[in-house]
Amino acid sequence: MKILFFGDGAWAAESLRRIARRPWPVSAVIVRQRPSGDALERAAKELGLPVLQPGNVNSVEFLEIVRSFAPELNVSVSYDQIVRRDLLTVAPRGFVNFHAGKLPLYRGRNVINWALINGETEIGITGHYMDEGIDTGDIVLQRTLPIGWTDTYGDVLGRVVAAFPELVEDTLERIASGSAKARRQADLPGTYFGGRREGDEGLDWTDTSRNLHNKVRAITRPGPGARTVVGGEPVIVWRAFWDPSWPLYRATPGEIVGRRSDGAIVKTGDSTLWIQEVGAPGQAGALPNWPTGTRLGAGADNVRDLLARIRALEERLSSRRTS
Repeated sequence: MKILFFGDGAWAAESLRRIARRPWPVSAVIVRQRPSGDALERAAKELGLPVLQPGNVNSVEFLEIVRSFAPELNVSVSYDQIVRRDLLTVAPRGFVNFHAGKLPLYRGRNVINWALINGETEIGITGHYMDEGIDTGDIVLQRTLPIGWTDTYGDVLGRVVAAFPELVEDTLERIASGSAKARRQADLPGTYFGGRREGDEGLDWTDTSRNLHNKVRAITRPGPGARTVVGGEPVIVWRAFWDPSWPLYRATPGEIVGRRSDGAIVKTGDSTLWIQEVGAPGQAGALPNWPTGTRLGAGADNVRDLLARIRALEERLSSRRTS
């Protein structure tokens, strides 16, 4: 079973190494458009495989290159370009993709982050045939991995990366042997998640402690970190915790209501949150040292301060233009 391998990152690199030990020759490796030296590119070169980096994977020119390799199966592990019909149908055994989500739930992008934000207790990893939809093709093999209450994005990502090579190998084994019994996603209700963007990191202190606990751990390292504002300055909240047994009560959301040697307690919309590690953008994390009564978030005072700074900056720019 001749394979063309499309992918990116550590999970693709380790999956490629696993495939290379099996009797399924890989003709070439197709990598994302990015600077050279990616983990997958390094793995391909270690294995003596040619590396291709097309600007448009669906172009007529690249389709001809794919046809020249005569693949029986195309494989995608975290490849970023949307594959159109002509490329999907080149290989007689189809095009199989590996997705870090429990399809048909968690279609789309950044699904590890979204699973944590939603407080899931497990995450799925799925091998499925590709069709012209986004993560909608028939499922060949699916497994689940646990998510603990304090697991972070880095914890779950590491678990997924470690589990991917075996999922890839077992899925390809089923396809090669003809024992794959694909399950139609079209028969099941699903969900879709868009990619997270800059500006999505803000913490709303009127939200519940559960949601804030989940959001902080969902986008912490190696993600961008959750954001708040203190005295008009941005702050990253790297680590926080909530215990469901803590009391529920109404007070001012975003106010520091307690200090401890290992962090600060902030009031939320329904309970409190223990903030354990913070940092300014570009700096290492540290314990918060805010006194009780400090207000976090873009409250009225912070908004007035920011508006005053904007007006002062506009005046400086205007004076420079007229001088």
